[in-house]
Amino acid sequence: MTIPANERALLPSIALQGAISTLGGFIGFFIMRAHDVDAMLRFTAGMMTAALVATLLAYSLGPRLRLTGKRLFSIGFIVPGLLILLSDRSPDMMAAAFGGFIGLTWSARHWLEMSLFSDAQRDSYAAHSGALTVVFGIGATLAATLVLAGAADDGNRVYDLYGALSVIGGLLLCKRIPDTEPVSIDRPLAVMRQPQFIACLPLFFLESGLFGVGQALSSAGAVKALGSASQFGWVTTAASLVGGVALYFTRKNRDVGNRAHWLGASCLVVGSAFLLLGASAWLPALYVAYSVLKAAGGPFLMASEQVLNQRTLDIAGKLSDRIVARECVLWLLRMTSLLLFWGLAGMLSSPQLLVAGSLMLAAATGMEYVIGQGWFWKAEEAQTTAG
Repeated sequence: MTIPANERALLPSIALQGAISTLGGFIGFFIMRAHDVDAMLRFTAGMMTAALVATLLAYSLGPRLRLTGKRLFSIGFIVPGLLILLSDRSPDMMAAAFGGFIGLTWSARHWLEMSLFSDAQRDSYAAHSGALTVVFGIGATLAATLVLAGAADDGNRVYDLYGALSVIGGLLLCKRIPDTEPVSIDRPLAVMRQPQFIACLPLFFLESGLFGVGQALSSAGAVKALGSASQFGWVTTAASLVGGVALYFTRKNRDVGNRAHWLGASCLVVGSAFLLLGASAWLPALYVAYSVLKAAGGPFLMASEQVLNQRTLDIAGKLSDRIVARECVLWLLRMTSLLLFWGLAGMLSSPQLLVAGSLMLAAATGMEYVIGQGWFWKAEEAQTTAG
C-alpha cells in the first residue's frame, strides 16, 4: 500500500515524539525513588500546567512569529531538549521541560493532522503512526536502559540522552513537513459554548481526564515492584515489544467500518491491565503483567483515541480555536481529578491508594468504550445515509 506524501513527511516527527515521550516513565521512576507520592503529584500538576501554558503561548504568538505547524513541531523538540540538557534537572525543571514538550508537540501535531488528512485517511494514518510510536519508543527505552546499566543507574545520563535526541531530532526531522498557516487564537470561548463541544466533555474526561492519576500510579507501582531504573527499563522494553508484535500482525486490519470493534477490544485489554496494577499492591510481580498487558493494548487504544479526538474536533469554528478550547478543558478536567486524587492520597495508605486509583482507571476505560462506540456508530450511520 502506498503511503500518501503528506503522511510520509509527517511520520518521522511522530516517531521522534514517540521516542521522547518514553522519558516520562523514567522521570516518574526517578522522582518516586527519590521522594514520595506527593512529589510525583506535584510534578504531574506542574507538567500538565506547563503543557497548557506552552500551547497558549504558541497559539497566541503564532501569527507574530510565523509559527506554522512545521515550525511549532520543531520548536517543541528543540526548546524542551535544551532545558533538559542545561537545567538542574530538579522535579520542577523537568515538569517545565517535559510539559513544554507535550504541549508544543501535541498542539503542532493536532494542527497538522487536522490540516493534512481527511476522515477517510485517519485510520490508516493512525495505524502507521501508532506502529512507529511503539517501535521508536522501544528503541529509546532500550537505549536509556543500556545507558543506566552502564552508568550505575545514574539518571543524569538518561536525561543527557533524551535531551540530545530531542534537540538533534527537532533540527533534522521536521524539515519535510508541508507548510501550513501559522497557528493562532481567535474565539476559543465561542467553541466551548457549542452544544457539539459540550457533548464531548464526558469523552474528554474518560479519555484524558485521569491522565495525571495514571502517570502517578504507574510510577508508584514501578518503584514498589522493581529495584532499579534499569530494571524498569528492561521491563518496559520487553512489554513494549509485545505491543509492537501485536501491531505488526494487525497492521492492515483497521478501517472506518471496524472502529468500534477495535475500541472495544483495546479497552478490554487496557482495563484488565489496570486491574493487575491494583493487584500488584499485594503481589508486586503483577506489575510486570500489568506492563505487558498495557503495552499490548495501549497502542490500539491510542490509535482509536486518535481517531476519536479528530472526530471531536470536526465541529464548527476555526481549527486553532477548537484545539485551544479542547486543551483548556482537558487541563481543567485533569487538574480536577488530580487534586481530588491528591486529597484521597492523604487519607489512604500507599497500597490502598494504588488499588483505589487502579479501579478508577479500569472503570473509566470501560465507560470510554460505551461512549466512544456511540460516536463511531453515529459516524457510520452518517456515512451510510450520505452514501
